[in-house]
Amino acid sequence: MTDVFGAAALARLLLYAGALIAIGRGTVTFLDPEWTAAGRPVHDAPAARRVARVGALCLLLAPALLLVLQLRALEMATTELPALLGETAWGRGWTQLTVAATLAAVGLLLPTGRNSSLLLIMTALGLAVAMGGLGHAAADEQWPLGARLLDAMHVAALGAWIGGLLQTTLVTRVPAFASREAAWRQFSRTATVMAPVTVLTGVGSSARLLLGTPLAAITASDYGRLLALKTGLVVAVLAIGARQRSRIRRGEIPVSRAVRVELAVAGAVLLVTALLTGSEPPSAD
Repeated sequence: MTDVFGAAALARLLLYAGALIAIGRGTVTFLDPEWTAAGRPVHDAPAARRVARVGALCLLLAPALLLVLQLRALEMATTELPALLGETAWGRGWTQLTVAATLAAVGLLLPTGRNSSLLLIMTALGLAVAMGGLGHAAADEQWPLGARLLDAMHVAALGAWIGGLLQTTLVTRVPAFASREAAWRQFSRTATVMAPVTVLTGVGSSARLLLGTPLAAITASDYGRLLALKTGLVVAVLAIGARQRSRIRRGEIPVSRAVRVELAVAGAVLLVTALLTGSEPPSAD
């Protein structure tokens, strides 16, 4: 059971990481796909291209791993795969997720341009919608559409915020890139909108699951402890980001070390989220 839980968390972590990279790259390249350094697109610089390939690999591996784990959990043979995919809600959701993830992976591998940037942002948003049907939102029978929409908005906003930070960091490190200040100002404007949306949608999703549950039950559960840890990490990211945005408003660029710490803490948030999604919320009874 522990091995399965760990593998399931890994699958979700791969999916979240791939989605974050796709949405972040899609957002930044869509806003300005023509940034260059020494006549070459900065979005296709070696480091940015390697990260895009890693994101594409994550998006291709995650659905495959989820499928293997589902077959194992249901003790189904591979010959029963058509029935699983065609006759169950899980199978239909998995198919939608796989199509969206594959298209986003293809978009990540395309050279940067106006049309490819538009394709990537569209497929990345489609991936966010498909991911809204996973986890606790998929089991919400009272507000199924609202729960999935809230989760989709959370994924999209987080990707534009933290994924955008990652992409901006990569392109501003390209030698001879003369628009560093403009790139950071653009990211700051995006983060100013997307960070609050991320927080509000995350709070809304948690409130939906925990409404009416006694505080003692929440704090005593694994779900509650993971949620508290995630909250603390998000507050840390917000605090670091606020200081960096103050520098950007003064016409300075962020401190590289602080940006690395912010990205590391954000990575910890993804890991905790992968564990949180697989945890059972405490009952209100």
